[in-house]
Amino acid sequence: MSQNKELSNSLSGSQSTSTNLMTLPSELHIQISTYLSYPDALALKHSSRHFYSMVFTGVRLKVDWLLERFEHKLECPMEKCLFSTDESFCNGQVCGIMERRRWHIECRRVKGGCLLVKGQTCRTDIVPGWFKVKAQGKRKVVRVMESWGHEGLFAVSFYLFLA
Repeated sequence: MSQNKELSNSLSGSQSTSTNLMTLPSELHIQISTYLSYPDALALKHSSRHFYSMVFTGVRLKVDWLLERFEHKLECPMEKCLFSTDESFCNGQVCGIMERRRWHIECRRVKGGCLLVKGQTCRTDIVPGWFKVKAQGKRKVVRVMESWGHEGLFAVSFYLFLA
C-alpha cells in the first residue's frame, strides 16, 4: 500500500514540474525569438502581452524575411512596403503571403520540400477547402495575365484587388 502511495506522489510531482514555454526565463524567450523569421516572430509577439513587450520585429527582421523569400524564388510584395511599424508593413499583399505560408501553399510536395519545417514534406490534408479554391482561382488569373502580356496587367490587378 505504501508503494502505491509513493508511486502516486512521484507521478503527481512529475506532472506538476512539466515545463512549457511560459515557465522558461525571459532571457530564453528573447534568445528563442531571435531565431524566428518575421511571420513567426509576429505571431509570437501577438500571442500574449508578455511576448509583445519582448519580441523584436524591426526593420532588419522584415528585410531578412523578404531577402529569404527572394532567394527561394517565392512571391515578394511588389507594391510599396513601409517598414516603420508592423501594421504599416502588413499591407494586403504581405498578409496574403503570410496566410499562404501558414497553410503551406508555397511548399513543394516532395521530400524535404517544406519551407516551414526543414526536412519535412507538407501535408495536403491540412489546407482547408475554401483556401484551395481561393488560391486556385488566383493562380488561373495569373496564368491568363501572363498570356495577355502587359495589356492584361491592369485588368488582373483590379481583379486581385477586388478578390
